Amino acid sequence: MNNKVSSVLVIATCFFAVSCGEAEAPDANPVEDNKEAVVEEVEVSMEVSDEPEFIIPSALQISAMFNNSGLTYIDGITNSPDKVSDYNSKFEKLLNFGVYSGDLFYCILNDQTQMSIQYLKAVRQLADETGMAGIFNTGPLFERFESNIGNKDSVFNIMLEFQEKTDVLIAENNEEHTAMVIFAGAWTEGMYIGLDAVKNTGNENLKARLAEQMSIVGNLIKGLQYQPNRNDASIAYEAKYQAILDYFMGIDGVKGADEYSYDETALTDEDWKALYEMVRDLRNEITKS
Repeated sequence: MNNKVSSVLVIATCFFAVSCGEAEAPDANPVEDNKEAVVEEVEVSMEVSDEPEFIIPSALQISAMFNNSGLTYIDGITNSPDKVSDYNSKFEKLLNFGVYSGDLFYCILNDQTQMSIQYLKAVRQLADETGMAGIFNTGPLFERFESNIGNKDSVFNIMLEFQEKTDVLIAENNEEHTAMVIFAGAWTEGMYIGLDAVKNTGNENLKARLAEQMSIVGNLIKGLQYQPNRNDASIAYEAKYQAILDYFMGIDGVKGADEYSYDETALTDEDWKALYEMVRDLRNEITKS
């Protein structure tokens, strides 16, 4: 397991190094360029990795991808940062570390500065409670975030650094299974927000990106199955993700030409509604909403 997942984390770190490097070059709009770089690297990674079954994008990559497809801010859709103390087990905390990371990047990309600070505080608390305090202890990341909150370019680059530090800490401590749980929470929150937007707007570009994200669910399930301390709760979550994947794959005409492509036009309004409800229910269980 470790070799497969570690290769993913090394690739992810390289992505952020490339993105940060591009941000240093003079440019008219470095934030937009960084967002494009993040999204493009996800697509490339799926094609060139020797272990594609374990490739997982970050919460930032998912958020940037959806943002570039027209996902706008919806007030009240995110998980309240006031609930950060509601999660008890380490598994719950890691899932919601992912959820709050998704909410953090969603707010940053939509210029919700004060909410971004609240979500970073929630992420920091869960990092402290799950043995990942090193993300924030290796430098004044939180303080830099607060002091640069009015500068979107700087904030975005700080978040690239945050994601890189997360990846490196996990790899150095052989906690690759932890990354899979965090990703499960981030994927669920991103899909919930995206599917809610499709339900209300019918955004065709967003539909295409949501369909692409379904190619990752099989990896997500495998990652949860490789947890060293599987229990009834984690196994139940595996089954829920499998049910979502089974429903999607059972739609006539949805399978594309290769392993990672799907035809979103095969989904009817009822299919989108059903997927939204399944993801919503799973997300609400994770966040205790």
